[in-house]
Amino acid sequence: MKMSLSKGVLHIEGERITELYVDSFFENQGIGGRLIQFAIKQKKCSYLWVFEKNTSAVRFYERYGFAVTGAKKLEEGTTEYIVEMRCRSAAGGSAVPEIT
Repeated sequence: MKMSLSKGVLHIEGERITELYVDSFFENQGIGGRLIQFAIKQKKCSYLWVFEKNTSAVRFYERYGFAVTGAKKLEEGTTEYIVEMRCRSAAGGSAVPEIT
């Protein structure tokens, strides 16, 4: 499933978020938060992979209940590592924070 708005993109394959992008002009407006909540609550997404060096993205996902699992691999076609993050709420952990 691919959900695209003029402000952002969310791509889901099964229970995995494969892409979440918000146009830089619209950052810090809650769009990414709404997209991630939709993925978790409506589509039951439970994991994703993110570039290890993208610490701001890791922190963003952590705010919505994801945690780094320790699994990592080279991203195909690059020399960069990606790390797996799993949603704690999908495993019966804490609830997903609401956007107000």
